[in-house]
Amino acid sequence: MDGIGVRGLRLKLGLTQVQFAECLGVSQSLICDVENGRRNVSPNLRVRIALECGAGEDVIETLARAKASSKLVF
Repeated sequence: MDGIGVRGLRLKLGLTQVQFAECLGVSQSLICDVENGRRNVSPNLRVRIALECGAGEDVIETLARAKASSKLVF
């Protein structure tokens, strides 16, 4: 997930940066920086986003392993 994906998800949820940041327990400036490509989406933030959107930690772990697999291309 990159900044464009974060922005798209936030907009799909109908949230402002402030609201999204509050849901995730991070600052609005972090969300802004991620969306504008100034900061990367950390693994911790990725998990927080997934949990906020209804995915369990097991799903996140499975996706991370799949992405790390040399047999799959994302």
